[in-house]
Amino acid sequence: MKSSLKGFMLGVVTTCLMLGATVAYAAGGTQIEVYFEKLKYVFEGVEKQPTAEQGQGFIYKGTTYVPLRFVSESLGKEVGWNGTSKTIWIGKQPENTNTNAGNENGSNPTSTGTEAAVYLTDLTGMTKEDEASMLNVNSWGKGHNTAVHKPAFQIAGTNYKKGLGLYHHDHPYPPNIKTGGTVQYPLDGKYVKLTAFVGADDSTLSNTASGTIKFIGDGKELLVIDAITAGKNAAPVDLDVTGIQVLRINFNSDRQGLINLIVADPMVTPAAKPTTSTPNVQSDMIIVERDKKAEFVVLKNRGTKEIDLKGWKVISVNGQEVYPFKESYVLNPDSYVMLLSGKEGKSYEQTGVNGTEFRTYSRSLLWTTSEVWNDTESDAVELYNPAGAKVSEYIN
Repeated sequence: MKSSLKGFMLGVVTTCLMLGATVAYAAGGTQIEVYFEKLKYVFEGVEKQPTAEQGQGFIYKGTTYVPLRFVSESLGKEVGWNGTSKTIWIGKQPENTNTNAGNENGSNPTSTGTEAAVYLTDLTGMTKEDEASMLNVNSWGKGHNTAVHKPAFQIAGTNYKKGLGLYHHDHPYPPNIKTGGTVQYPLDGKYVKLTAFVGADDSTLSNTASGTIKFIGDGKELLVIDAITAGKNAAPVDLDVTGIQVLRINFNSDRQGLINLIVADPMVTPAAKPTTSTPNVQSDMIIVERDKKAEFVVLKNRGTKEIDLKGWKVISVNGQEVYPFKESYVLNPDSYVMLLSGKEGKSYEQTGVNGTEFRTYSRSLLWTTSEVWNDTESDAVELYNPAGAKVSEYIN
């Protein structure tokens, strides 16, 4: 009796059938061949049978292996799997252990601490700009633009349950707008942590271009991941988003081919207590691009109504140089305006032509023919409304 019980418990501890696998692997990754048995399971005098998702039991070299998830849940215990640390937990989750909900074989998402993490893609209020019209949420769509053969997001052979996927052609859309695609989520200061995996889909078309994904909180760049290519392992993301009101994720590529960029299984952990930070002023006017070397700033009216910029101002933080909109300047919905300085400003002053790739899509204004931006170190640009409230910030 003791010998068989020992074998039974050894099987419970060592098997990974909690995930419903049909092939078992011994320590060290060796593949073994097994034969499934029709086993009876009795809990407190009640017979139960595992579902197809919970897996089947089997006997291997005299040891009985049973599906861990089925046993745990039959005993009223939650079971979880951390793919990063290769940890199985039953009942209470260990401290400082994040659940890998990203893998398609993972368990339900759970965070550290007492507050459960939730998928970012499950939050309401998401908006998108520019090339984010090509955005796919939680799986690739059936349209030709996704250019993938499987619905699941897949990075370096690993499938993920949910996420954001954005298709990039070798030329931008709309024409001449190379800011990429941006999605925005209102966090409203309710979350403290963001985790995710970033990479390029394994699509056959995703094999020539290189991509960049930026995470921006309340106008400040929190993280930039570049040189993303197909076949490259997913890059983990672990960001402090405490107090952040608005999270923006920007997808872009070098346009040297086609690529499908993915933010896989993005999860946010709620704050234990409501934050007391003052909400930022929300505005339809935002800074969408700034190039320190080319010396230009791009503003956009992302709203549905025209905005008169009289009384607004743009400030370079390091140099404290100001561009004030002194006169009435009306910007239509979904329209851009560029502020030019340095060499770009001199060229515009002499020819009246904007020399950047935005020239055919936006209006241009001369800021100054002097250089405004420090292109050797971080130099922020800020946008203020007529009431003096900062509504947008761009840092790089």
